[in-house]
Amino acid sequence: MTATPSLLPPDNVYRRTLRIVWLIAAILLGLAWWYVLSQIHGNREREVNAANTEMSNLTRVSQEHAIRTLRSADQVIRFIQARYLEVGNKLDLSALVRQGVIDAEIFPQVGIIDAHGIYALANLPINGRLDLSDREHFKVHVADDKVGMFVSKPVIGRASGKWSVQLTRRISAPSGEFAGVVVVSIDPGYFTRFYGELQLGASALAALYGTDGIARARLVGTKEEFGTNASSSQIFARVEKGELAGGYTNVSVVDATERMFFYRKIPQYPLVVLMGKEVSHILANYYAARNALVAQALVVSALLLALAAVLTRHIRQTQRAMEVEYQAKARLADHAEQLNEIFELSPDGLVSFDTAHCVKYVNPAFMRMTDRASTALDGMSENEFSLWLNSLCDSGSRFGGLAALRQAPEDATDTDASSRISETCTITVKGNKVLQIGVRSSQSQNISQVLHMRDVTHEYEVDQIKSEFLSTAAHELRTPLASILGFSELLLTQNFTEEETREFIGIIHKQSTNVSAILNELLDLARIEARRGKDFQLTRLDVNQLIQRTTDSFKLPQGRNAPELALAGKPLWLLGDAGKLGQALLNVVSNAYKYSPAGGPVCIEVDVVAGRSEMPLARISVTDRGIGMTPEQLKKVWTRFYRADTSGKIPGTGLGMSIVKEIVELHRGEVSVTSANGQGTCVTLRLPIDTTPT
Repeated sequence: MTATPSLLPPDNVYRRTLRIVWLIAAILLGLAWWYVLSQIHGNREREVNAANTEMSNLTRVSQEHAIRTLRSADQVIRFIQARYLEVGNKLDLSALVRQGVIDAEIFPQVGIIDAHGIYALANLPINGRLDLSDREHFKVHVADDKVGMFVSKPVIGRASGKWSVQLTRRISAPSGEFAGVVVVSIDPGYFTRFYGELQLGASALAALYGTDGIARARLVGTKEEFGTNASSSQIFARVEKGELAGGYTNVSVVDATERMFFYRKIPQYPLVVLMGKEVSHILANYYAARNALVAQALVVSALLLALAAVLTRHIRQTQRAMEVEYQAKARLADHAEQLNEIFELSPDGLVSFDTAHCVKYVNPAFMRMTDRASTALDGMSENEFSLWLNSLCDSGSRFGGLAALRQAPEDATDTDASSRISETCTITVKGNKVLQIGVRSSQSQNISQVLHMRDVTHEYEVDQIKSEFLSTAAHELRTPLASILGFSELLLTQNFTEEETREFIGIIHKQSTNVSAILNELLDLARIEARRGKDFQLTRLDVNQLIQRTTDSFKLPQGRNAPELALAGKPLWLLGDAGKLGQALLNVVSNAYKYSPAGGPVCIEVDVVAGRSEMPLARISVTDRGIGMTPEQLKKVWTRFYRADTSGKIPGTGLGMSIVKEIVELHRGEVSVTSANGQGTCVTLRLPIDTTPT
């Protein structure tokens, strides 16, 4: 971005002009007192305005500080609430503090009060049985399950013995019943220390009040106060009327000192931030300036001061007018620069045409899509541009041209005709790309239309994959359905012996079972893909126990031995869905037996390996000594409905390994297959180990 040249004269020009004014005014002594009075008035306004601005900004800063603190507290409360519902009394709050999940400097004490009001869990030691059932921050959640985060009045904590403000949220069991309260304690001194850092002055007042008039934290000068009742202050009446921010000057109810006050209501919480500064302190500079001007007025005349004031005011107005003009031009330049950046960074191709329908601007994305320099397109007419773009297209998918693209269909409305018309074509630059091209007319003085080009190759390929999948699924279902229809028709139209009839019914039953298996696995795969693990019931699982349960439930083929297990010597914990992981493991074990029809051992081995970023993984290997696969067959192992055995002697739908892959990857794991034709296959599942301390 190029810098905008300054349109303002240098500051020394203004200073030189003012010197001349004061030199001329030196002989006009009659206007001295007018100048003094005007300057005194201006100084007071400036001091008051400056104080207004300062106090308003400090109040906003204090409000933001309180909001961030309360939001941080609410995040901690919600986190503890969720963890407590997951693990109950096993929740280790001290560990969360040590791990930095909870900032003990801001929240020195966090805990759980159970449904009976007993302080059950805390990050600090609890001496004895601590009953908090009479505390307001507990009772308010028992009485009402719709209370959000509650901010208590300052109290002396029974656990800590110190002043604290208790922030609490209700814990509701899955059934909706009251299960206790999460409580986070904040030292009210945390707020007063912050107010002290603002350096408001020796007699200033800064406070965080509840709308009930009770001070959660208040600093008067250097004195800290907690729990003081200031409900008679007018700010609470103003807040109740809906005046959520404002300022006023009043004699404080705290110490009868006249102060300028500013306040702001904290959104979503019954809290108000108040800042007050002593009026005499605010006007100290004004008083000093006033005395100095009076002293000068004894020397210079009213005429000098009046003339100087008029000329000075004119010069300053001129300067401000030039500054306003400069800022307006700078904003326009900045706006244009932002638009240029948007065009430059857009991932979609954009081409604008001037009022003569010639190329005016081409963004980088369009150049990348078409492999054409923008300078070669500048000034090209609409027809030339359409012919050039058409030459890049595949012969079976041509671009019809901008003129045809602008013609709205008969049923299009006037408002959408120019913005919704688009067509799709395939260009052969750097490999085939499917592009969606649209055009929109412009009503601006410099641009007649803008062409928009979007790469939809991925969406196109996804549609093709869906079509191929539906075609394959229909083909797989057609074969067993043909047998069912054929043999059932024979039974309906002809008479057969009892033995032939039973044989035909057996074939129909077998093919019906095949159809049911295909549909069940298709539905299972569709549910897994659609929900993307959202319905998984995640728990901590021991890999050894998962494998043992799966193999115990597996029905061995007749004459085959149980799998040989080589489990880990110690528990390996995973965070996963026991049912889905068991289903994936059962599919792999079932394949191992099916594709080793001649017998031979099936082995399951468990060990630990390092994954990406040195993250430990549990590796589960299932090995058989079966028919194995060729390299060509191995490439298709994840293809749906693909079976290594094409003879039809080995039952199956060809969807099992696809289901395994989806389940494992949704558990942030990976699956791989190695195989040798005639020697057997090894399927390996790698799943991340849960290292969370119990």
